[in-house]
Amino acid sequence: MNIFQAIILAITQGITEFLPVSSSGHLAILQIFWHLPEAPISFDVILHFGTLGAILTVFWQEIKEIFSSKNWQLIKLIVIGTIPAVIFGFFLQTKIETTFSSLRFIGLSFLITALFLLLTKFSKGEKDSISPLDALLIGTAQAIALFPGISRSGLTISAGLLRKLKPEIAYKFSFLLAIPAVLGAVILQLPHLIQQGGNGYLLNGMGMLISFFIGIISLKILEKILKRGKFFWFSIYLIALSMLILI
Repeated sequence: MNIFQAIILAITQGITEFLPVSSSGHLAILQIFWHLPEAPISFDVILHFGTLGAILTVFWQEIKEIFSSKNWQLIKLIVIGTIPAVIFGFFLQTKIETTFSSLRFIGLSFLITALFLLLTKFSKGEKDSISPLDALLIGTAQAIALFPGISRSGLTISAGLLRKLKPEIAYKFSFLLAIPAVLGAVILQLPHLIQQGGNGYLLNGMGMLISFFIGIISLKILEKILKRGKFFWFSIYLIALSMLILI
C-alpha cells in the first residue's frame, strides 16, 4: 500500500464511519480494486482507532459525566449493548473476514442498510430513556454491522429510532456503544500491528490522524442531519451504489 492509497482510505474512513453508509463496505471496495487483501486486518483497525479518537473528542463531556457521576445505569446499558458484538466476533470472525473480498455480498449489504434507513422515515422519537431491551437490540444491530456493507451507525441509530428513541438519544448512545467495540478490535489486532516496520508505522500514523480530523467533521454533520429528520436520505445513495456494484 502506497501513501496515496493510505490517504484515500483514511479520508474514506473519516467520512463514511459516521455517516450511515458503511465505512467497512467502502474500504473493502477500494481494497479489492487496489488488490490490498491485508488491509482489512491491519490498516482498517488503525483507521477505526482514528475515528474512535473523534468519538472521544466529540463526546468527551458526556463520557466525563458518566464516570464522574458514576452513572451505573448507562454503563450497564453499554455493557448490555456490547455483548452481541462480542459473541458475533468470537464465533463468526473467520466468516466475517471472508466477506470483505465479496463485492456481491457488500452490494447486498448496502441494500440491507438502505432498508433500515428508509424505515426510519416512519419513526417518531418520543422516548428520553433507554431500556435494557433497547440496548440489547441496538447492540445486536452493531453486531450485524461487523459485516462489510452494513453500516454500524446506520443500523444502531435506525434501531434506536425504530424503538422510538429521540434522535439525539439514539445518536449519543450509538457512538458511546462504539467505544468498547472499537477498543476491543484494536486490542485484538495489536500483536499484528506491532510487527509492522517503519513504513507501516508511517502509513498507520498518517491514516489515523486523517481519519480522526475528518471523523470529527462527519460527526457534526450527522448530528445536524438527524435533527432535521433527513437520516433516511442516505438510503438513496446506498441503493444507487448497490445497484452499480451488483450490475
